[in-house]
Amino acid sequence: MIRIRSFTFSYADLPEPALKNINLTIQDGELILITGPSGSGKSSLARCLNGLIPHFYGGKLSGQVEVEGMSTTISTPKEMSVQVGMVFQDPENQLVAADVERELAFGLENLALPREEMAKRIEEALDTVHIAGIRKRGLHELSGGEKQKVAIASVLALKPKILVLDEPTSELDPQGAEEVLSIIRRLNDELGLTVILIEHRLERVIHFVDRFIVMEQGRVLADGPPGEVLCSNYDKLVKAGLGIPPLISLVHALQDRGMVIERMPLTVKDGRKVLSPVFCSSGKKIPSIAYSPKNDPVIEVKNIWFTYRRPEAILKEVNLTVNKGEFIAVMGRNAAGKSTLIKHFNGLLKPARGKVLVKGLDTQKATVAELARHVGFVFQNPNDHLFARTVEEELVFTLKNLGLDRIEERVHKTLDRFALQRYRKQYPRFLSGGEKQRVALASVLVAEPQVLILDEPTRGMDQKLKNSLMQYLKEYKKAGNTVIMVTHDVELVAEHAERVVLLSEGQIVVDGDKRKVLSRALLFSPQINRVVQGFEKYGIQQEILTVEDALQII
Repeated sequence: MIRIRSFTFSYADLPEPALKNINLTIQDGELILITGPSGSGKSSLARCLNGLIPHFYGGKLSGQVEVEGMSTTISTPKEMSVQVGMVFQDPENQLVAADVERELAFGLENLALPREEMAKRIEEALDTVHIAGIRKRGLHELSGGEKQKVAIASVLALKPKILVLDEPTSELDPQGAEEVLSIIRRLNDELGLTVILIEHRLERVIHFVDRFIVMEQGRVLADGPPGEVLCSNYDKLVKAGLGIPPLISLVHALQDRGMVIERMPLTVKDGRKVLSPVFCSSGKKIPSIAYSPKNDPVIEVKNIWFTYRRPEAILKEVNLTVNKGEFIAVMGRNAAGKSTLIKHFNGLLKPARGKVLVKGLDTQKATVAELARHVGFVFQNPNDHLFARTVEEELVFTLKNLGLDRIEERVHKTLDRFALQRYRKQYPRFLSGGEKQRVALASVLVAEPQVLILDEPTRGMDQKLKNSLMQYLKEYKKAGNTVIMVTHDVELVAEHAERVVLLSEGQIVVDGDKRKVLSRALLFSPQINRVVQGFEKYGIQQEILTVEDALQII
């Protein structure tokens, strides 16, 4: 059992408390979802449960946190590790060994367990998350989903009573996310582990949790069964910047029109049952607008091949034309070659065979510095961007490095755009995951490049910040610029992209209008499209992707 009583905590370098008068009781065996805007205190609350606050993250605190009868202010993180296992947002932050088996052994060795007990626990953990087949592989060879499973297994080997996971699916493709969430559910159902799950992507998890806790500005905004919280607090949750599942948003929009919906559906299957009378009586159709890009290439990829010092090719005979003013989403499973492909667009990688032209420049001959004047690149890991002493200096460095003017004006405008003014003088690497992601974006977008490439830009962002970024990209594209975004966020693509390029095993398997690529897909369909697939026999268009599309035909 976890008891938190009147707990307030302030980080040493921040004037405002990260947690304010938190009171929570979590029973054994509960599966709890915690969500909230970026910077709302979710990760700070998780750090309190295993003693990282206050033993690692210094600051000022009052109140009490008790886990299984142990006070986290008195017990050390080592002592707490056998009670609380924590899987961080970025698995690479906790993976320290060379290969999978050694990673699982590392924590057990620190507990000085006998060799026989270690061997038994390693086998059990490998089997629990289904990764026995990769036990000898190096961690550097693994995909994002595999690394996440290794991180979970390394924690399970310690046999904690409570498992805390901080956005475990943020870097995973839909299939990888389903696999990890399936493991989490099984750990809770079959092993009786208390699971505390921090997640922004509510549509992935809301239907199977017991309890839904929403945080805002360091306080608990709502707490209760998921359906009850979403019904009674909908307007407050939207205002707070939560990413409400599209199905829930659709039901609320229909209720606002005066329609009577018998209950709040949390799953696609239940959504079809509840909304069947609504869709089956609909006779309207959404206007069919075929996407037709201008024939004005800014990037041309011609028959490229690429390999990383190993026999199999990562990219195989890829051909692609990106035109001026397009908004393209690059999608695919983890390790499909997405990041490798886009790194060819600014010269970070050079093709082994074939050619890449950027604004007419051959990337084999042009330097990265020359290409950077045309192409801005936002990396998947925000830490790859952050090296300056303050957030402000990160932006100033970009502008000075490219020889641009109006530095103060550009910096001020960009900090405002990404809600970063309050962090202006702070050390970037001490910020939360979502905040660091915004700083990385700002450090690139401050230069206003003609082509913008973003690798998983919304990881760790709340809905309000996603909307702000998408509005910025919409204005940016309207000015004649080009956006190329790698993402696993199907809902984001359905809402904002125009064209989808789908990769599999280093090859482009589909390239076209988002409606044709995303509709009726098994893994890459948005939630509303999965709902309407059940009404095809009633003449409902299968190209419906978003809440707005659905409302047009009802």
